[in-house]
Amino acid sequence: MKLLQVLSLALALCLGANANPATTGTCIDSLGRFQVNASIPAGTRHAVLEVTTDLSSPAPWRKMLACSTDGRAANLIFRLPAQPGGRCFARVRTGPEITPPAVELSNPDLITLSYGPAVAESVKVGLLSTAGAKMIEWDHLPGETFRANLIAWAKSQPNVEDAWAESLAGNICIRFADGDVCVLMQKPRTSADGGTPMPIAASDVPVETPTFGPTAAPIGDLPGKNRAVAAFSLESHFPNSAPTIAGRLNGKGYTATNYPSTTVPQIVSWAPDGSPLGVLFWHAHGVPYEDEKGVKQGVMIVTGDYAEAYYTRPIYSELRQSGELELGIVKGETVPQYGITAKFIRQRMHFAPHSIVVLDACFGADPDLGKAFIDANAGSFVSWDWLSGDQSGTPCLKIFDRLLGTNEEPPISMPKERSFSLDAIRWWMAQNGYDYDPSPKYSNQGRPNAKLVWYHHKQTPGHILLPSVMRMIAEAHDEAEPFSKYLIEGDFGPDPGPSDRSVLWGGQPVHVERWHHYNGIVIRTPQSPPRGEIQVVKSKDYYTYSNKVPITEWTVPFKYEVSSEGALSATMDLNVKFRGDIHGSRGMPEMTPQYLGVVFSNMADCTGTVTASGAHHPDVATTVTWSGGSSLTSIDPAEAGQGVLTHLIRNNCVLQVFNGNALYFNLTATGTFTSTERVVLPDGGVRTTVSEDGIGLDVFVFLMTKPLSFNPATGRLAAGSPSFPGAKLSWPAVTPQFAPTDETVR
Repeated sequence: MKLLQVLSLALALCLGANANPATTGTCIDSLGRFQVNASIPAGTRHAVLEVTTDLSSPAPWRKMLACSTDGRAANLIFRLPAQPGGRCFARVRTGPEITPPAVELSNPDLITLSYGPAVAESVKVGLLSTAGAKMIEWDHLPGETFRANLIAWAKSQPNVEDAWAESLAGNICIRFADGDVCVLMQKPRTSADGGTPMPIAASDVPVETPTFGPTAAPIGDLPGKNRAVAAFSLESHFPNSAPTIAGRLNGKGYTATNYPSTTVPQIVSWAPDGSPLGVLFWHAHGVPYEDEKGVKQGVMIVTGDYAEAYYTRPIYSELRQSGELELGIVKGETVPQYGITAKFIRQRMHFAPHSIVVLDACFGADPDLGKAFIDANAGSFVSWDWLSGDQSGTPCLKIFDRLLGTNEEPPISMPKERSFSLDAIRWWMAQNGYDYDPSPKYSNQGRPNAKLVWYHHKQTPGHILLPSVMRMIAEAHDEAEPFSKYLIEGDFGPDPGPSDRSVLWGGQPVHVERWHHYNGIVIRTPQSPPRGEIQVVKSKDYYTYSNKVPITEWTVPFKYEVSSEGALSATMDLNVKFRGDIHGSRGMPEMTPQYLGVVFSNMADCTGTVTASGAHHPDVATTVTWSGGSSLTSIDPAEAGQGVLTHLIRNNCVLQVFNGNALYFNLTATGTFTSTERVVLPDGGVRTTVSEDGIGLDVFVFLMTKPLSFNPATGRLAAGSPSFPGAKLSWPAVTPQFAPTDETVR
């Protein structure tokens, strides 16, 4: 990229000012923006960054960035994104008007304004280190005395303009002479604090927060990328869920990296522009602070990266100057640490559409942080509304366990659970109180424990981490679709198009008729269906696979025997297949599986034969014999234009899975054989008549008193042999194939 060039700074354009603005430095920052540092004289009330691409052109300079000032001398940093053409001239103009002129860029993150003389970073680090020792020295004092001592001590130090306690957690904010605010942080809450009083009085904050982003129908989907990070920025004595979550993500097809500790450069590298994250889980301390006394509340996420008095890496200096990085020290420590702000999140973190971010940090649900994650394109973001304790990782583990269907976090259901959508998990957690921090309470706690608060992007909210099949239902045919179909219900997201999704049945792709993000997937049942399990596969930049749902299949050898006069008999041997989803389904975690009636009908894979034999002598001159037979087949009964067909097997039913019966089992079949009549005439001649005779089965009359039954646990069909005078129907016990087991998730 060609460097942007500063031609000049405005001269004496600030009416009423005693001096001209002056450039104090220019550079290209780590985000490729042209940075202009300027010193603004007292009396100025606004400053503007202007650019032009041609100094000889009479066209006016374009006003790009502007800010108001309070009239004091100030240090100002403008950051100009790369311009078309890669080259331009820039200048800073100042003026006495309180309201700055209209500009092309309104992003406040591109401007840093500070007052007062600069204070060296080494001075701040040294003062915070000394403050850490003071916090250890005064740790035995009552909370109010402890904070009063720290405030008085801080105010007495050189280069410190003011010090005060912020109202949420009682952290001490120290404002240096250059306007930079650093923080003396309360000791992180642990289970040992359950018997101790709170550091300050509890104050409730709203737990319902608005969503952000453009107004649109919120259609959830898989994350746009399968890159994931699980990070731990706490002290070693805190439980660490990050390795567990990273392992589960990797086991389900995500590319997850576990960070056992975090530095600022590592966090910068998590999600650079052009390589967004699909999933982020982060254990960290969330620390409230105020930019100005009692004016603006913010929360920084402590990185665990310890500061040094003299740092050579320029990224730290740049981030500190821009307000993306705060500096603070935790009670009990002697070295300060860096914490990132909402400004850092907006500028340095990038998330894929429909991504999911879980931040396990005190006060992480601060609206400024929540909005920053959504501005960084996070699909859904969740964190705690208040002080969380060392057991706060437990609800976070539940979130990922249910999103991924790993069945490792209590309460563990039996049979095991499939993966669920974020909406289902949020409802389940709220209904059962799982969205509250289970850590012990303070002895004098005046409010409930910290609660999880969700933020959602209005256009691309988080939804699922895996496609999930809930159940398969036979769908009625209609004029537009005159064939048998299955509706696959579950959570799949919108249709990515035929090239990026498939439904597998027994490992074979089947035709998808319709795919709707709310109504499910409709597949056409093949004439000779595959055998095995149904699975939904979806690809974006990566492949994801749903749970497998078995389509249980019975192959029953029915034998129908008819005896007539004399020794005449006909036998129909049928090889009848029927199938359906009997595995049961859950709509929510911990829900008792439901077993709906399973409707089925035969397809073109039932076969049979008719055979006849024997003779009958109605009188001395006449002999009737049966012989031969025919083959029987089946077709999809939903197909149009089939008309009236013979030699056909028809089979349908509604299986009452929970009760283990098939009250409405229907099986009909028709076939033919040869009937020959031989008559000896009085004159000694013979008359032979050959005709086609028929045999038909309607199973209803045989099952009126004893319906077909099966074991609901194993699907094993019970044997039977009902009979009437002259007719008998029999079948053996049949164990189906692909029956669900305790390992089949629901």
